[in-house]
Amino acid sequence: MQNDLIVYNPLIVNQNQLKLYVFKLSAEEIHNHFAVSRRLENRDDGYQRIVKEKKIKEIVAYLSGKSSDSYPSILPSNILIALDNIEYDETAKELIIKDNADGYKGLIIDGQHRAKGGYEFDPKFELLVVAIGDLEPKHQARLFITINKTQTPLPSSLYIDLISTTSDDDIRNNLDDEIITAEQKATEIIRDLNSNDESCLKDLIAMTGEGRGISLSSMLPFVKEYINYTNGKFKGYSFNQQVQIFINYFNAIKVVFENDWKKGVVFKTTVLGGLIKSLGDVFDETFIVYKDFKENSIIFTLAKIQETTLDSLANGIGGGVKAQSNFSNKFTKTLKNSLKYEDKIGKIEL
Repeated sequence: MQNDLIVYNPLIVNQNQLKLYVFKLSAEEIHNHFAVSRRLENRDDGYQRIVKEKKIKEIVAYLSGKSSDSYPSILPSNILIALDNIEYDETAKELIIKDNADGYKGLIIDGQHRAKGGYEFDPKFELLVVAIGDLEPKHQARLFITINKTQTPLPSSLYIDLISTTSDDDIRNNLDDEIITAEQKATEIIRDLNSNDESCLKDLIAMTGEGRGISLSSMLPFVKEYINYTNGKFKGYSFNQQVQIFINYFNAIKVVFENDWKKGVVFKTTVLGGLIKSLGDVFDETFIVYKDFKENSIIFTLAKIQETTLDSLANGIGGGVKAQSNFSNKFTKTLKNSLKYEDKIGKIEL
């Protein structure tokens, strides 16, 4: 009885003929009484071999208020534990958790990092626990695998979109200042491309990563490169001008490469990334001739290669980041060669 862990008035939830007990424990109680692996005799070895130290440090820093954000530091997600040897006193409303044959009281199925991070931050830190009783070890193992290996991660685009709303600064009121990060600014540019009535990309960008269309996360790195505060090509332009540059560029692409647009070729990751990487060169070539970057001027520039399809340029260049660079190189080279040829023709004296 001395080593028993007693929980008073747990909330009991019945799911598929199993009882779930909901209660709180200190991080120290979880650390001292529960294991993260049945194959390791020493609990500390279990923690050291299974959890990632980097993730533990991040949790401790977050709880310590040492991160760059100042919002309240909480760990609201529960620790899921399988109990091995329990008794429930219906009259006293007490859950009595006893040791198993190996000297601990159960297995942590989910929340190993939160439990260890909470313990290293403050052993008295309270954590929400959902415990399962009367579950065979083989079923515990299957549950561990299911939860830890098949959870759906937060879509990158949704993460980026949510992050843009967590800043203490009013982002939309500081778009022309360096108070906000380049990533936040790039996110807002893409948001405007998706909402502006003048943009051919309106309603075609999946800002949360769900549904069909271009994902925010696939566009962000390329847009960010152009507006970063160190050497971004368009860093000297206002936010509205930066948005207009992208609107004009894609509107021109839609006109010149109409068939590729209709077929969805433009929206392939390789092509889209390659086209944005080529924006700087198209900007320069257009400005040299027309002294602006208006939509019609870009159309006249790109029309020099309108007989070349984007689909054909994408053939045989592979996939991934390298493929995007390869596409950009082929697209830019084709355009510059066409412009050079026209320049030579223009110099013939008749």
